[in-house]
Amino acid sequence: MGIIDGKDFIKRIQQFSDISFKPGERKDLNVLDSHDFRYLESGDFKANLHIHTQYSDGEMTVKELLENAEEITKNNPDFLIALTDHDTIDGCKEAEKLINEYNNVNISFGVEISTVGINFPEQTKPVQIHLLVYGINPNDTKLDNYLKIKRKQKLTLAQETINKLNEALPEYNFNINEASKCHIMIAKGEDEVAHPLKKYTSGKILLNYYVPDADFSYDIPIKKFKYLFKNGTEPYYKIYKKALELYTGRELPEIPNYIEKQILTAKEIYMKAHPSIGKMLEPFSSFEDAVEFVSNLDSGVMSIAHPARTKAYCPKFYTYLFEQFKKYGKDKALFYEGCYQSYEGEYYQKWQTKIDEAASQFELMKTGGLDSHGKNIITRGIYS
Repeated sequence: MGIIDGKDFIKRIQQFSDISFKPGERKDLNVLDSHDFRYLESGDFKANLHIHTQYSDGEMTVKELLENAEEITKNNPDFLIALTDHDTIDGCKEAEKLINEYNNVNISFGVEISTVGINFPEQTKPVQIHLLVYGINPNDTKLDNYLKIKRKQKLTLAQETINKLNEALPEYNFNINEASKCHIMIAKGEDEVAHPLKKYTSGKILLNYYVPDADFSYDIPIKKFKYLFKNGTEPYYKIYKKALELYTGRELPEIPNYIEKQILTAKEIYMKAHPSIGKMLEPFSSFEDAVEFVSNLDSGVMSIAHPARTKAYCPKFYTYLFEQFKKYGKDKALFYEGCYQSYEGEYYQKWQTKIDEAASQFELMKTGGLDSHGKNIITRGIYS
């Protein structure tokens, strides 16, 4: 019971099966949180190793997280949770202070580190890779300072980029608080810069043009019709127009050239705030550097988060990924999130076999989780 360190974490993972990470079976693989809770009720659901709190982009406070876990352990005393906020261990610091009030809770202190891969064979564009670290020491100043510096640098870069957007397109008065409506983490320095600003600038420019007196914010059509944006082959702003049509219930005229030019001007600016092949920007962590950094900490073991979300650019990508993971992570690169419960759609499902095959070449063990962001730890929550 209590705090689970790296060595105990390894032992527990070795005892788990795939259903240990599932609260139940989904009624529809394409619908998150449609599971029936059969494994929660039977006690076979043993762990949720991917949970976010208000310290990053989750809804739960740390106290609510611990209360939630305590409720589950009443019927399942071995249940394990991991607190894995994005690019911060502040939640783990709070949890360590509170944990003695929750004697039955098993918790691994962790973090989800944002990295960017730019050095893989055959690569044509950067890929976002998230690194899960388990069994960390919340009082590790080396880790804490590393994350703080990166957050501060990314926040500064985001603000500088918004300033440049306003210089080029002053009529829109872009600001970081509005940008955070789609990606709350951009205002915390825990997110990419270019990707949130793509959504923000496209949405605000088009909403301002088509519905200048709108009583809703640019982000509402994105959230309501999220499915439109998945695996889209059209430019993002054209998909946003479709979402806006669905939300307003009316067909909109074609995007005029001058509005499209504004959107592309914004893109030219925010894309300079993202790494490119062969060029890493200081506010970001390269995949190899981050893995090597964690390998030199006094505590912590590593897993690749939701590997299928790092979309493969060639059939051998996952072999390249895990090979680099082992090379730079050494004996701490042990796991991959092979039982991730928040994939949706055919794209993610079809890659799972290839991911498992690649991971087996390097003897990586499966971890798993729901990537919970809501008010409980048995569902995905607000991003469903």
